[in-house]
Amino acid sequence: MSRVRAAALAIVVASAFGLAAAPAPAADDPWQVLDGFRRGLEDSGPLSAGFVQTFVPFGFAPEDGETERGSLAIDLPGCLRWDYSPPFEKAFLLCGRTVHHWNPGEPVGQRYDLSEQPAPGLDFFLLSASDLRDRYEAELDAAEANRLRLVLRPLEPSEDVVEVQVVIDAEDQRLRELTYQDAQRNENRFVVGDYRSGAPPGRFEPPPGIDWEEP
Repeated sequence: MSRVRAAALAIVVASAFGLAAAPAPAADDPWQVLDGFRRGLEDSGPLSAGFVQTFVPFGFAPEDGETERGSLAIDLPGCLRWDYSPPFEKAFLLCGRTVHHWNPGEPVGQRYDLSEQPAPGLDFFLLSASDLRDRYEAELDAAEANRLRLVLRPLEPSEDVVEVQVVIDAEDQRLRELTYQDAQRNENRFVVGDYRSGAPPGRFEPPPGIDWEEP
Protein backbone atom coordinates (compact mmCIF):
# COMPACT_ATOMS: atom_id res chain seq x y z
CA MET A 1 0.00 0.00 0.00
CA SER A 2 1.39 3.44 -0.95
CA ARG A 3 2.18 6.09 1.65
CA VAL A 4 -0.49 8.32 0.10
CA ARG A 5 -3.14 5.62 0.38
CA ALA A 6 -2.01 4.77 3.91
CA ALA A 7 -2.23 8.41 4.99
CA ALA A 8 -5.65 8.73 3.39
CA LEU A 9 -6.73 5.60 5.21
CA ALA A 10 -5.37 7.00 8.45
CA ILE A 11 -7.81 9.87 8.43
CA VAL A 12 -10.76 7.58 7.98
CA VAL A 13 -9.97 5.24 10.80
CA ALA A 14 -8.56 8.00 12.98
CA SER A 15 -12.02 9.48 13.01
CA ALA A 16 -13.73 6.22 13.81
CA PHE A 17 -13.77 6.38 17.60
CA GLY A 18 -16.37 6.30 20.32
CA LEU A 19 -16.53 9.36 22.53
CA ALA A 20 -17.13 9.67 26.22
CA ALA A 21 -20.46 11.22 27.01
CA ALA A 22 -19.93 14.98 26.90
CA PRO A 23 -22.24 18.01 27.10
CA ALA A 24 -24.16 18.17 23.85
CA PRO A 25 -22.85 21.02 21.64
CA ALA A 26 -25.15 23.45 19.88
CA ALA A 27 -26.83 21.54 17.07
CA ASP A 28 -26.83 24.43 14.61
CA ASP A 29 -23.12 25.34 14.53
CA PRO A 30 -20.77 22.84 12.84
CA TRP A 31 -17.70 24.20 14.60
CA GLN A 32 -19.30 23.86 18.03
CA VAL A 33 -20.25 20.30 17.15
CA LEU A 34 -16.69 19.65 16.03
CA ASP A 35 -15.26 21.20 19.19
CA GLY A 36 -17.51 19.08 21.41
CA PHE A 37 -16.64 16.00 19.40
CA ARG A 38 -12.90 16.64 19.81
CA ARG A 39 -13.15 17.43 23.52
CA GLY A 40 -15.05 14.23 24.15
CA LEU A 41 -12.49 12.30 22.12
CA GLU A 42 -9.58 13.74 24.07
CA ASP A 43 -11.27 13.16 27.44
CA SER A 44 -12.18 9.57 26.72
CA GLY A 45 -10.14 6.78 28.27
CA PRO A 46 -8.89 3.82 26.22
CA LEU A 47 -11.62 2.26 24.08
CA SER A 48 -12.06 -0.61 21.67
CA ALA A 49 -14.56 -0.85 18.84
CA GLY A 50 -15.33 -2.76 15.67
CA PHE A 51 -15.69 -1.40 12.17
CA VAL A 52 -16.89 -2.40 8.72
CA GLN A 53 -15.23 -0.58 5.82
CA THR A 54 -16.71 -0.48 2.32
CA PHE A 55 -14.74 0.95 -0.60
CA VAL A 56 -16.91 1.92 -3.58
CA PRO A 57 -15.07 2.96 -6.78
CA PHE A 58 -16.69 5.73 -8.77
CA GLY A 59 -19.42 4.43 -11.04
CA PHE A 60 -20.15 1.34 -8.95
CA ALA A 61 -23.24 0.71 -6.83
CA PRO A 62 -22.73 0.56 -3.03
CA GLU A 63 -23.63 -3.12 -2.96
CA ASP A 64 -20.78 -3.81 -5.39
CA GLY A 65 -18.14 -2.26 -3.13
CA GLU A 66 -15.27 -4.09 -1.45
CA THR A 67 -15.92 -4.78 2.24
CA GLU A 68 -13.43 -5.42 5.03
CA ARG A 69 -13.80 -5.71 8.78
CA GLY A 70 -11.59 -5.10 11.74
CA SER A 71 -11.09 -3.73 15.23
CA LEU A 72 -9.95 -0.44 16.73
CA ALA A 73 -7.95 0.41 19.83
CA ILE A 74 -8.16 4.06 20.88
CA ASP A 75 -6.22 6.09 23.43
CA LEU A 76 -6.28 9.72 22.31
CA PRO A 77 -4.72 12.22 22.18
CA GLY A 78 -1.86 9.72 22.35
CA CYS A 79 -2.39 6.80 20.00
CA LEU A 80 -4.82 4.83 17.93
CA ARG A 81 -4.57 1.49 16.21
CA TRP A 82 -6.67 -0.38 13.67
CA ASP A 83 -6.34 -4.02 12.68
CA TYR A 84 -7.99 -5.63 9.66
CA SER A 85 -9.32 -9.16 9.99
CA PRO A 86 -8.38 -12.10 7.68
CA PRO A 87 -8.14 -12.83 4.84
CA PHE A 88 -6.39 -9.49 4.14
CA GLU A 89 -4.72 -8.80 7.47
CA LYS A 90 -2.93 -5.49 7.94
CA ALA A 91 -2.44 -3.09 10.81
CA PHE A 92 -1.83 0.61 11.36
CA LEU A 93 -0.61 2.40 14.46
CA LEU A 94 -0.67 6.19 14.74
CA CYS A 95 1.06 7.75 17.75
CA GLY A 96 1.56 11.50 17.66
CA ARG A 97 2.60 12.12 14.05
CA THR A 98 4.29 8.77 13.42
CA VAL A 99 2.51 6.03 11.49
CA HIS A 100 3.53 2.36 11.51
CA HIS A 101 2.01 0.06 8.89
CA TRP A 102 2.63 -3.67 8.70
CA ASN A 103 1.16 -7.00 7.65
CA PRO A 104 1.15 -9.56 10.49
CA GLY A 105 3.67 -12.30 9.91
CA GLU A 106 5.85 -10.30 7.53
CA PRO A 107 9.35 -9.16 8.61
CA VAL A 108 9.25 -5.68 7.01
CA GLY A 109 6.92 -2.78 7.72
CA GLN A 110 6.66 0.91 6.86
CA ARG A 111 7.15 3.86 9.18
CA TYR A 112 6.74 7.50 8.23
CA ASP A 113 6.45 10.89 9.87
CA LEU A 114 3.51 13.16 9.11
CA SER A 115 5.13 16.30 10.54
CA GLU A 116 6.23 17.64 7.17
CA GLN A 117 3.13 16.58 5.23
CA PRO A 118 -0.09 18.56 4.80
CA ALA A 119 -2.02 15.41 5.75
CA PRO A 120 -5.42 16.66 4.55
CA GLY A 121 -8.10 15.15 6.72
CA LEU A 122 -5.66 13.62 9.18
CA ASP A 123 -4.99 17.14 10.44
CA PHE A 124 -8.54 16.87 11.75
CA PHE A 125 -6.89 15.32 14.83
CA LEU A 126 -3.49 16.99 14.67
CA LEU A 127 -4.68 20.61 14.82
CA SER A 128 -6.91 22.64 17.10
CA ALA A 129 -10.45 23.45 16.03
CA SER A 130 -9.48 27.09 15.55
CA ASP A 131 -6.66 26.11 13.18
CA LEU A 132 -8.99 23.81 11.27
CA ARG A 133 -11.21 26.79 10.47
CA ASP A 134 -8.36 28.08 8.29
CA ARG A 135 -8.22 24.82 6.34
CA TYR A 136 -11.82 23.65 5.97
CA GLU A 137 -15.32 24.80 5.35
CA ALA A 138 -17.90 23.00 7.45
CA GLU A 139 -21.59 22.24 7.17
CA LEU A 140 -24.00 20.52 9.52
CA ASP A 141 -26.97 18.46 8.37
CA ALA A 142 -29.52 16.34 10.15
CA ALA A 143 -29.09 12.62 9.57
CA GLU A 144 -31.54 9.84 10.27
CA ALA A 145 -32.95 9.36 13.77
CA ASN A 146 -31.16 11.43 16.44
CA ARG A 147 -27.94 11.90 14.49
CA LEU A 148 -25.94 14.78 13.08
CA ARG A 149 -23.85 14.78 9.89
CA LEU A 150 -20.79 17.01 9.88
CA VAL A 151 -19.37 17.70 6.40
CA LEU A 152 -15.82 19.06 5.99
CA ARG A 153 -14.27 20.18 2.70
CA PRO A 154 -10.63 21.32 2.39
CA LEU A 155 -10.20 24.94 1.29
CA GLU A 156 -7.06 23.95 -0.60
CA PRO A 157 -7.35 21.35 -3.41
CA SER A 158 -6.41 17.81 -2.43
CA GLU A 159 -6.34 14.60 -4.46
CA ASP A 160 -6.66 12.41 -1.37
CA VAL A 161 -9.64 13.98 0.40
CA VAL A 162 -12.22 16.33 -1.09
CA GLU A 163 -15.01 15.69 1.41
CA VAL A 164 -15.39 14.02 4.79
CA GLN A 165 -18.76 13.16 6.32
CA VAL A 166 -18.94 12.30 10.01
CA VAL A 167 -22.20 10.98 11.46
CA ILE A 168 -22.42 11.45 15.23
CA ASP A 169 -25.10 10.21 17.60
CA ALA A 170 -26.38 13.40 19.22
CA GLU A 171 -27.24 11.63 22.49
CA ASP A 172 -24.06 9.76 23.39
CA GLN A 173 -21.61 11.69 21.15
CA ARG A 174 -20.30 8.51 19.56
CA LEU A 175 -19.32 8.28 15.96
CA ARG A 176 -21.53 5.92 13.96
CA GLU A 177 -20.41 6.42 10.37
CA LEU A 178 -17.62 8.10 8.50
CA THR A 179 -17.35 8.51 4.73
CA TYR A 180 -14.67 10.23 2.72
CA GLN A 181 -14.47 10.96 -0.98
CA ASP A 182 -11.30 11.51 -3.01
CA ALA A 183 -10.80 13.60 -6.14
CA GLN A 184 -11.71 10.62 -8.35
CA ARG A 185 -15.04 10.36 -6.49
CA ASN A 186 -14.17 7.02 -4.95
CA GLU A 187 -15.71 6.55 -1.51
CA ASN A 188 -14.58 4.85 1.68
CA ARG A 189 -17.35 4.34 4.24
CA PHE A 190 -16.83 3.10 7.79
CA VAL A 191 -19.61 1.92 10.08
CA VAL A 192 -18.44 1.80 13.69
CA GLY A 193 -20.01 0.01 16.66
CA ASP A 194 -19.57 -2.46 19.51
CA TYR A 195 -17.81 0.09 21.72
CA ARG A 196 -16.05 -1.29 24.78
CA SER A 197 -14.04 0.32 27.56
CA GLY A 198 -10.32 -0.43 27.65
CA ALA A 199 -7.83 -1.86 25.17
CA PRO A 200 -5.58 -4.95 25.22
CA PRO A 201 -2.09 -4.43 26.72
CA GLY A 202 0.62 -3.49 24.25
CA ARG A 203 -1.77 -2.37 21.54
CA PHE A 204 -0.20 1.09 21.35
CA GLU A 205 3.37 -0.09 20.75
CA PRO A 206 4.89 -1.19 17.42
CA PRO A 207 5.32 -4.97 17.32
CA PRO A 208 8.87 -6.23 17.96
CA GLY A 209 11.00 -8.01 15.40
CA ILE A 210 9.98 -5.93 12.38
CA ASP A 211 12.45 -4.10 10.14
CA TRP A 212 10.91 -0.65 9.64
CA GLU A 213 11.49 1.02 6.29
CA GLU A 214 11.36 4.81 6.13
CA PRO A 215 11.12 7.14 3.09
